[in-house]
Parts: sequence; C-alpha cells; structure tokens
Amino acid sequence: MDGNEPGVTETSDQRVLAVLHRMIIDNKLKAGDKISEVQVAAMLNVSRTPARLALKTLEVEGLIKKRSGRGFTVQAIQMEDIADGFEVRGVLEGLGARVMAKRGASDEVIAQLTQYVNAIDVILDSDRPGDERIANYQEMNTRFHEVIMDNCGNTYVRFVFTRLEKLPMLKLGTVVFNNERQQQEIMRLRLGNLQHRLILDAIIKRDAQRAETMMREHVNQTLLYSEILSS
Repeated sequence: MDGNEPGVTETSDQRVLAVLHRMIIDNKLKAGDKISEVQVAAMLNVSRTPARLALKTLEVEGLIKKRSGRGFTVQAIQMEDIADGFEVRGVLEGLGARVMAKRGASDEVIAQLTQYVNAIDVILDSDRPGDERIANYQEMNTRFHEVIMDNCGNTYVRFVFTRLEKLPMLKLGTVVFNNERQQQEIMRLRLGNLQHRLILDAIIKRDAQRAETMMREHVNQTLLYSEILSS
C-alpha cells in the first residue's frame, strides 16, 4: 500500500506512545525509572522527533515527570484507576453512539465512518511491517471515534469527555499494544475493526440500544484484549 494514500499517516509518534504505554502497564518501565528522548529513540529505532512527542504526551497524562536535568522519571500508576477511567469513557462513547443512532447521522458522517472502517481493513491486510500497520490503525481508529463524538448531536458528551481524556491512556483512539507480539496484536485490531463495523451498522439502522451496547463493549475491552493476548 502506498504511504501517500489518503487516510494513511507516516508519523510514528503514535506507535512510540503505544509501545511506551504497554511498557508502563507491563512494568517494564517501573516507577522511578529514568527515561529520555535519546533513550526512547534508540530503544524503538526511531528519530528523536516521535520520541519527543510521545514523551510529551506521557508527561501531560501524568505517567512521567520532567527531571530537573535532562529526561523524565516514570511515575507510579494505579491500573484500577485506568480501568475505572475506561469504564467512564465507555459510558460516554456509548451515549454518543446511542444519540447518533437515535437522531440519525448525516450522509456525510456515514461516509466518513465507512471510509475509516474500510481504510483500517486495507491497512491491516497490507504487507507493511506490523508496527507501521498498528500506527496507521491508530490514526484511522482515532478519526472513527472522533467523528462519532463530535457529531453525535449532544455537545455535552464531548464537553464532559474533554475533562476525562487528559487522564492516562483515555484519549480517543488510544491503542495499547505489545510490540513483541505484533501478529497477536494485529488479530486484536481486526476484532476491533469488526466491532467498528457493527457499531456503524447499528448507527445506519438507527438501532440506538445496539449502538450503545457495542460501543461500550468496544471501549471497555481495550485493556482486557491487550492483557489476554499479552499473557
């Protein structure tokens, strides 16, 4: 697949961020560990720009803290808090999908959602390296979720979520994956895109209850699927 195709991103900061999220969850990066832009770039074989952008996001999320000198220190996290956050995110995104299905989505919104779901299938079926496919998946995944959140018809859903997405790993479209088991992760992403199709189908058919249920399942299982395939 040509990297210049519409809807495909060549940036790797999202992949770097996803890998670092996974390392923190797996305790490969422990509380108190020092981490730097140069270290991340060397460890993940990327340039310093995506490493710097990923570390900035981790800092905003509160997962790392800037040291007085160069670099950052990994902060302690509570997985229970992250799980609780995903539960709330599932409620909000589920409500967004429900409202969109109930009120009806425009042809333009349906076309956008369809485009992103189809693009994900092309990305996952390509012969590109697994890490590139995962990074490109995350771009399309983010757009899919943002379209529903921004066009659901209830502005308070986005307003409330804006407060939540500043917490670790809760930003729309965030993908956490194990870089050492890319084939298993690709399988998980295929399952995720199947859920996208089911959500989209429910929205098109204006089945509000099914749209909400599927979206909540899709969001709430993000960490669970990752843990199952990483065990």
